[in-house]
Amino acid sequence: MSVNLNEYFNLGLDSTNNPIEEAGQINVFRTPVDTSSVNLNRITFKVPKSGLLTADSMLNLQFVLQDNTATDSQYTLNLINGAIGAIKRTRILLDNKVLVDLQRPGLPEIVKLYSRNTQIELAERDYKLMGNQFRTTVDQEGLEILKTSDTRYYTNQLAVNSLDRNIILQPASSKVYGIPIKHLGADFLEAASLPVFLLGEREMIIEIEFFSDSREYIVTPDKTGSSNVAANTVKVVVENCELVTTHIILPNSVEQNELAAMRRQPVQYPLLDTYLIKGTVNTSPGGTGAANQADYRINFQNREVHNLLLCPTDIVPSSNSVLANQKSVSLGKEVLQMKINGQNLFDRPITNQANIYQLTTYSENGRALKLPIGACRVDPLTLTNMNQSTQQFYLDYRGGCHYVKVDFSNGNNGVFGSGTLMRQAAVIEQTYTSATVDFPNQKATRDMNFYPTISKLLSIGANQIAISF
Repeated sequence: MSVNLNEYFNLGLDSTNNPIEEAGQINVFRTPVDTSSVNLNRITFKVPKSGLLTADSMLNLQFVLQDNTATDSQYTLNLINGAIGAIKRTRILLDNKVLVDLQRPGLPEIVKLYSRNTQIELAERDYKLMGNQFRTTVDQEGLEILKTSDTRYYTNQLAVNSLDRNIILQPASSKVYGIPIKHLGADFLEAASLPVFLLGEREMIIEIEFFSDSREYIVTPDKTGSSNVAANTVKVVVENCELVTTHIILPNSVEQNELAAMRRQPVQYPLLDTYLIKGTVNTSPGGTGAANQADYRINFQNREVHNLLLCPTDIVPSSNSVLANQKSVSLGKEVLQMKINGQNLFDRPITNQANIYQLTTYSENGRALKLPIGACRVDPLTLTNMNQSTQQFYLDYRGGCHYVKVDFSNGNNGVFGSGTLMRQAAVIEQTYTSATVDFPNQKATRDMNFYPTISKLLSIGANQIAISF
């Protein structure tokens, strides 16, 4: 008779709060890089196959200046997602079969970071781990400004912005950051730890690729010199990266029973997976106030979709003082309609910008983004009726967190059966009416990133591993 693993864990390490008989111990493994390529900015790790892999596992990495003789620096990680912004692509392979393949994981993770976490978690825990720190305040005149005293990034002496913490310099003085792998596409570990002990002789590989252009994730407070920041100003020390995994070690009797049961019937592990679909959006035709329509057709290949995130980003990165290129740019006033399985998702196109913002809240189970409206919206209404600060830091981040996430769940629980099965190509109809050409520039061609979250089933058998949708 096999033992139900659910009796030994609930959600990652939370299971240790519930005493059980023959409870397993918790081990932490520090795994060096298995393969690395400086030219490709790519590293791989082999995950230890002990017990249950938990969501507390993380990737350790360090940023240094390309110039190893420099003694001064004004560079730091972007304020919105920190070290995650350096990750270009994450892949997780089981027995050489792709379980996770997520490009630019920092973009969809921003929505989770700023909706699921409290301000204290963002200010203390995530700041120490990943280097992201983002807070604004209201000055005496009622204008929103970046709260430099709380962000711990900037000091202002004699009206000159300078950096005093999290400085990127040389290996001896640069901070080492930790990115939980649940933020790199493996967020399914928050629902259930992965029984890696069942893999046996088969390998679990984590492959990480970094951006070669450091302007994707590095910022500087010096506005006068920001245009002089080169693409290779900062680099990741790939050979010194480290995978720190946390495992719940089960009693030997439990593991043997589960291995015996797996030989008779494969172990099934349902999970939610997110991946990237690329597109473009062009709002440059016409002047300010001109409407531009963008239509997309996405074939989800009969997969069950739970939600869809839309993120327009700059094609060419630049050393923005606050967010770098880790942002979703507001493109003005929007009109949104979708056709799902041949029928309109909404009774009529959504034109109210507050309702469009609320769609993201619905997709996060009622949790709103902990960001001011200026970060999420820049449309004629906000420009006309809301006082705007002229602080450079505020202008740099204004309209840089415009994430639109549409929920397709049907109210059921679980991985399978709670989403929408896409039997036909989904049609996304958007109209953008630009309101400004500066902070942000809404008249440009941008990458349009679509992040669908789908149901996926991992089956671990005695002789093979199967991944199905």
